[in-house]
Amino acid sequence: MVDGPAIVLYMSHLGLGLVRALGREGVRVFALDPHRDALGMNSRYCTPVVTPDIKADEARYLDFLLEFGCARPSKPVLYPTGDPTVVLLSREREALSRYYHFVMPDHETVLKLLTKDGLDAVAREHGIPAPRTAVPADRSAVEAAAREFQFPVILKPAESHAWKARAIVDLIGVGTKVVPCATPEDLLAQYDRIAAHDPAVIVQEVIPGEDERLVYCCFYVGRSGEPLGLFAGRKRRVLPPGFGSASFAESMNDPALTQATLRLLRAVNYRGLGGVEFKLDPRDNTYKLIEFNVRFGLWDALGARCGVNLAHMAWRDAQGLPVEPRLEGRPGVKWVSMQRDLSAFRLYRRQGKLTTWRWIRSLAGERMWAVFAWDDLRPFLSTAPGYLWRLAAPRLGMAGKQAQR
Repeated sequence: MVDGPAIVLYMSHLGLGLVRALGREGVRVFALDPHRDALGMNSRYCTPVVTPDIKADEARYLDFLLEFGCARPSKPVLYPTGDPTVVLLSREREALSRYYHFVMPDHETVLKLLTKDGLDAVAREHGIPAPRTAVPADRSAVEAAAREFQFPVILKPAESHAWKARAIVDLIGVGTKVVPCATPEDLLAQYDRIAAHDPAVIVQEVIPGEDERLVYCCFYVGRSGEPLGLFAGRKRRVLPPGFGSASFAESMNDPALTQATLRLLRAVNYRGLGGVEFKLDPRDNTYKLIEFNVRFGLWDALGARCGVNLAHMAWRDAQGLPVEPRLEGRPGVKWVSMQRDLSAFRLYRRQGKLTTWRWIRSLAGERMWAVFAWDDLRPFLSTAPGYLWRLAAPRLGMAGKQAQR
């Protein structure tokens, strides 16, 4: 009998979604994270395991995975949740596959899709519609882009995780994925600031239109190359507005989006879990390729609520069990990260794009909370007090100062 457990590497909103999608199907799940208090480590659907940190010592982390896998009585299915773990699994697949099941594309394809310049090369090679992009080798190439591009444009890191380095975070802030540039002079100034720490950047045109034109299609492609699961959603709000990750999304179906996604997957001979982001360009009504995740994504667990449990499909297929293909989910179901969406709401309201009443009304209907779940309350209960304190502390501090006057 095939009954291998699942191993989720690193916990967060993403990891918690994976744990619940698998645990609710009766799969035993181990949650591996260097921090015992990481979000989701206390979920009823997982067994927490504290590990070394891949960022601090990759070799030690790999040794831990090999030893942990070797000690399991049945071969587990492995789920990476971030680019560092994806790269490690891909590069060390020969050693890890002795103790784990996991399905992913070949290593060259993984590296192409993970990097912004690699993804641009894939789009060019296969004729996939995408924003105009330049991959500058030096400042003179940025100067050329400043002359040739229409503005505004954005600067992106060639490798997403590069902008998590402390020196970059100190420059542009925590969680910043892109830097908007309104003019040629702004582009050169921003490049000079960032290139001192990370010169591997790309310049890209901004696709016009509101944030709701951002869509995301997540999927599982089986070992044989057949798409077994596909689920799509629209980003209703993102944080920060314009260029951030979803704080509020809603499931949808669009045959044109499905075809655009399947065309890309066939072009790169994809295997495994993943997701691709497009933006519908109002100038030609075409979906333009924005980003590719070679892993389960932030709100992909919404698919399980809508009838397409990609995580469980991956668990079954990796072990050679049959999977019934599901290439369309139930539309109109909402995913909300309340803590992040409150922040997004304030920013949209400040920009005059959202009123309080419209925000409240948007939350009506069937929805799935990123953290809160009646059948798994501990992750919410352990994070709510800290969040409420962060909301209250500035007001309490202000009240204290007023009382001293």
